[in-house]
Amino acid sequence: MASGFEVLGHNRALQVHWARRCGAYVLDAIVVLMPTWMVLAVLGAASGIVFLAVAAGVVFVLYGTAAEALHGQTLGKYVFDLEVRSVRGPLTVGKAAARNAPKFFWYLFPLLDAILGLLGQGDPRQRFSDRAVGTTVVWREAAPLAGSGDAHAASRQS
Repeated sequence: MASGFEVLGHNRALQVHWARRCGAYVLDAIVVLMPTWMVLAVLGAASGIVFLAVAAGVVFVLYGTAAEALHGQTLGKYVFDLEVRSVRGPLTVGKAAARNAPKFFWYLFPLLDAILGLLGQGDPRQRFSDRAVGTTVVWREAAPLAGSGDAHAASRQS
């Protein structure tokens, strides 16, 4: 079986999938970092980069866990039409927390998590932590009506 990187090199749908995930992550980082920095600035605690990094990591994990456990997606995933799904059983708070744990070190671990996931064999849409807890991120698809000519839905399938 091929690794995710081997599939990624020639599969346009997978390339789009990972581009959407990266875009969603950047948007979520903005959603987390800006308010965290502003609150710390108001409290007079925003001067230390390490403190900001740790505070943002805690907020990132809590935000991702709550949003995904309640709605199956964060704001970034919503904007990029993605959602988290459980491969085995329901998407629980525990699964959401475990898949979001790497975001505590939001500046490095999510990238390593994605690289490790793509190096392994199996579903190339999964990060390492997704494989460990039995979750995946999918492109939300509305089933197009037959003959509707829905270009957006057709582009998802290519």
